[in-house]
Amino acid sequence: MQPCQRYVLTIHDLFTITGGSICGAEAEVAILDGGIEVDRVKFSGKCQSKGGCRRGYKGTPGLTAQLVSGPGRIGFQASSAPVLIPAV
Repeated sequence: MQPCQRYVLTIHDLFTITGGSICGAEAEVAILDGGIEVDRVKFSGKCQSKGGCRRGYKGTPGLTAQLVSGPGRIGFQASSAPVLIPAV
């Protein structure tokens, strides 16, 4: 059994501006293990909050993440605390 690591994936500034209005958008994030994509996570909606929109992710230690499409920026950090995922 491989060790499991908890991560927090955060996306910031997930929105577009169309005709002067702020609209929701879609973004895809690649999860990488040693530079090789092992998973892909999709975000959709509108997120302008200062803290961003967070999701928990479980995987092997040493994973990284990269925004591959869509607006915004991401953060991906290992977490030792339980990851709370809000109900949608």
